[in-house]
Amino acid sequence: MANVRVRGIIATAVSKILFDQGYTIVQASKPIQERLGIDFDTSPAEVTVKDADNDEILVIGSPKPARQVYELLVETLEDVFTWRSRLGLWSIVSGVVTENNDRVCRVKLPLGLEGELFNCRKRPGETIIMAVARPPVKPGEKIRLTTNIRIIGKYVALIHGTPKLTASEHIRDKARREYLLALAASKVFGKGVGVHLRSSSMYASEEDIRREIDELMKKLDEILHMEPPEKPTIIYPGEYLGLIGLTSTAKERLDEIRNQVVPTITGHHSLKSTHDQSLSELVDYTEYLVQKQVFTRENASRSIRDYILEKNREARIGITHIKPTGEKLHLTLGTMHEVKIDRDSTIIIVKRTMHSKGVYDGLDIEKKPGDVDYMFIKTGEWWISHNYYRGEEWLGTYINTPPELLPREIKYHDLVIDVVITNTKTQTIDEEELEQLVEQGIIPEKLARKAQKTAQKIKENPENHIYNPNTRIQ
Repeated sequence: MANVRVRGIIATAVSKILFDQGYTIVQASKPIQERLGIDFDTSPAEVTVKDADNDEILVIGSPKPARQVYELLVETLEDVFTWRSRLGLWSIVSGVVTENNDRVCRVKLPLGLEGELFNCRKRPGETIIMAVARPPVKPGEKIRLTTNIRIIGKYVALIHGTPKLTASEHIRDKARREYLLALAASKVFGKGVGVHLRSSSMYASEEDIRREIDELMKKLDEILHMEPPEKPTIIYPGEYLGLIGLTSTAKERLDEIRNQVVPTITGHHSLKSTHDQSLSELVDYTEYLVQKQVFTRENASRSIRDYILEKNREARIGITHIKPTGEKLHLTLGTMHEVKIDRDSTIIIVKRTMHSKGVYDGLDIEKKPGDVDYMFIKTGEWWISHNYYRGEEWLGTYINTPPELLPREIKYHDLVIDVVITNTKTQTIDEEELEQLVEQGIIPEKLARKAQKTAQKIKENPENHIYNPNTRIQ
């Protein structure tokens, strides 16, 4: 099995998943070593897994093992969005120029793709060898190409056309960094090649570094002197690159896995992902009390939940809607209108007042300033109910996907399929779009079927998902 390096707030849970499947966790932090009972392994990583942003995991590395790690994480976490590049990062390709507009070439690439190459002097019809500097991962992203070809090894990367020496920010020992840079410079001086020292070079011997630079120089030279293939071709695969979008329930799954090796409250990964230092310290302290058996995990999780609700009573609440493309929409702010807390779940009503004209998606009803949306949220359920009113008149209810409750924010991933309820109809919409996203590999089959099953249950009992502001929560 491959060597994997894991970083970020997901490190404990993801390391546990991979370790249980036989992967070797390398360059692990002290806490991870202690929690998994492993020694510190300085071997170079074939795959790196880390936070990409608040709601995503990045998997990058050698194509075959990185793809296997990615698929294992998707299978384990289940309720995720999946975005993968069809071309590897720093893959080397041949392409055919189709257009040159003011030195910006549009290039036909392998797999039916098209990219952009800036500062390009080639004419339409000419073939060129390039590297993929920015591969497309999410829908709509453009491929950025470069003639600065890069060959990646375990310890270093060689860069043709950019004779600079750089080092990973993770090589923090100044003396070690300067020694490695001097070693690299002695090997490539005068060859028009730059070197980037990867973090794993921190643990490599001088012999390892020298040998790898020689091997990479030979490979680079072969590519530079080859005749460009007539048809678009992948010459060198580069690195696999994939993103995993974490829904609220996927983060809860990470909580459960982390709890197998260290006390972890429900909501750990959601709250840590806010990068609020004071909140992060509160989570750490609460879990410390659970470890010392001052609180049970259940009581501690409820206490944190109640604390957040109290904070939200006093604040304007942001609504973040995450689309399958990865785009984040920030809806009209709301305020806490009503809350009911019991042992098993919490019901929250957030009131939003509209300030602009438009149309309510799915309802096909005009939106007017002054209309009110009462968002009906029940923790543990797979839906949010938007109930639209104009004065005393109920316009309709629009029901979509499971929420994530955070301080001053409610966040949810759009699983596309929705249920619309009005005086004249109860229907499911956008099922075809959901199937298209499954075919494109953005929404896993299992998650899509779960969303469809939830929509069907809502249709069978629509009245249980409608909120009337004139009637208090029962």
